[in-house]
Amino acid sequence: MEIKNGIPVSPGVAIAPALVLDSESFRIPRRFIRKDEVDTELKRFELARAKALGEISDIRDSVHSVAKEEVGLIFDAHMRMLEDPLITKEIPEKIKTKRYTPEYAVSRVFKKIIKPIKEINDAYFIQRVNDFYDIQKRLLRNLLGQRAHDLTALDRKVVVVAHDLTPSQTATLDKKMVAGFITDVGGATSHTAILANALGIPAVVGLGTISSDISGGDVVIVDGKSGRVIVNPDDATREKYEVRGQGYIDREKRMFEAASKALRTTKDGEKVNLYANIEWDDEIELANRLGADGVGLFRTEFIYSKFGAHPTEEQHYDVYKRAHAMLDGRTLTLRTMDFGADKFASEVGLEREENPFLGCRSIRLSLREPHLLITQMRAALRASVLGPTRLMLPMVGSIEEFRAARVIFENVKTDLKREGIPFAPDVPLGMMVEVPSAALTIDSFIKECEFFSIGTNDLVQYTLAVDRNNQYVANLFKHTSPAVLRLVKLVIDTAVKNNRPVSVCGEMAGEARFAVILLGFGLRDFSVGPTALPELRTLLSRVTVAEAVELAGKAMALDAADEITDLLDAEVERLLPSEEFGE
Repeated sequence: MEIKNGIPVSPGVAIAPALVLDSESFRIPRRFIRKDEVDTELKRFELARAKALGEISDIRDSVHSVAKEEVGLIFDAHMRMLEDPLITKEIPEKIKTKRYTPEYAVSRVFKKIIKPIKEINDAYFIQRVNDFYDIQKRLLRNLLGQRAHDLTALDRKVVVVAHDLTPSQTATLDKKMVAGFITDVGGATSHTAILANALGIPAVVGLGTISSDISGGDVVIVDGKSGRVIVNPDDATREKYEVRGQGYIDREKRMFEAASKALRTTKDGEKVNLYANIEWDDEIELANRLGADGVGLFRTEFIYSKFGAHPTEEQHYDVYKRAHAMLDGRTLTLRTMDFGADKFASEVGLEREENPFLGCRSIRLSLREPHLLITQMRAALRASVLGPTRLMLPMVGSIEEFRAARVIFENVKTDLKREGIPFAPDVPLGMMVEVPSAALTIDSFIKECEFFSIGTNDLVQYTLAVDRNNQYVANLFKHTSPAVLRLVKLVIDTAVKNNRPVSVCGEMAGEARFAVILLGFGLRDFSVGPTALPELRTLLSRVTVAEAVELAGKAMALDAADEITDLLDAEVERLLPSEEFGE
């Protein structure tokens, strides 16, 4: 049994075999074999090993004529490794005595080989690790018939283990069969974390080398609240976490029941709107069940993942049409494409950038490639006749960028009108406030921008100069930084003073500990992941505006982020006591 600790990003407990995704997305299909399968599986392993030897021999012979002799020696070493007793004897022994499948035996033996080499922490030996990975992958490819795992057709519950998950991978996961996520990299607001929260499944990120430390088929416990991951637990530990997992499910049920009875106002009758953040249109059904007032953020990047780099106007329109049908007259807020070199780079033909977070992304990309933005705006405006629609621009940093996008928006309206295509003429054009320059100059946008939504994930990142996906500095990513809170308060104050709608759609809005201080700042519109809705509804119905204002004042008088966090946690415990809802 091994215990590892990472960054908790989505609460709950998952217990299932590991599905380890490496760069080639291999999956160890099962862990054990029957006694009558031993001979057949031994032969299958030997055939895979023989084929691997032949492949390496062919590569070695082909490089002799075009490369130096030293290059050929690399492949000689690979062949010797495949003849080593650790491979020729120990793997078959595990198949015979422990009845491991050949794939699982290969995975376990190579883990045994690689782990001590990595612990030496010597540059020469670290380079040799890649040789072992190369051989391991070659054996697995041959054993699996060179079949990469199809993530859309899982046949049992699994915990997905990966270095990271790309948006295109996550869009194809069988959500009913994924019990949890664990990844090497990422922070509390990484894309994997956002996905896990959207799906309502446990997740832990920032685990360092978990994808190479775990073998496919290992039983994994994921505690998404504490950040603890347990590999191959003993019976007592597994039983304890099964009870804990059921306790979390029971807590969610109690919270849902409380929310269904709660007023849609604060304790003293102030109206509060709770909207849903969604990745795909089919999430609206869950948001409806959990009491969402509409969609405050539709992350449309996944349309590009589904349809490719250049989705057509009709493909956009069909997605928005389905969304409106499920919303039944409630507001749909569409964020225009928000990606750059870190999201869907290959899908839209972007070149690799040295610093993608400060590069050509989001509104910058839209203005550089306006045909992409025009296609999306046309579809959104056409869909506006089906229900209330708002269009939101991401990562706006200056009034010049907003004005340039506004010109495109007005031109699209003119084109649709000339073509006789109906649309609602009063579709609001708003913006995300997630760049410090926009927050600091929010007053310059007031006359021209019709609504604001504060994206706290990026606002924290850019304000604190912390890469939220870097496990080495993720601990510095703090929503309660006084610098961040002052910017958030400035935007809310300015918007409220000028009668402009303002919401918070970042992960900050969905955490109970931050909801009361945002209410105290004057926020009345929250946009959160659907699974956060019941807790947030219950919490806000139990606090008065005066209490929230008092808490906000106390928080803003503190100097340290951790002190503010402790203050907010104490308020959440007062409003949602553990004795009532459990842990």
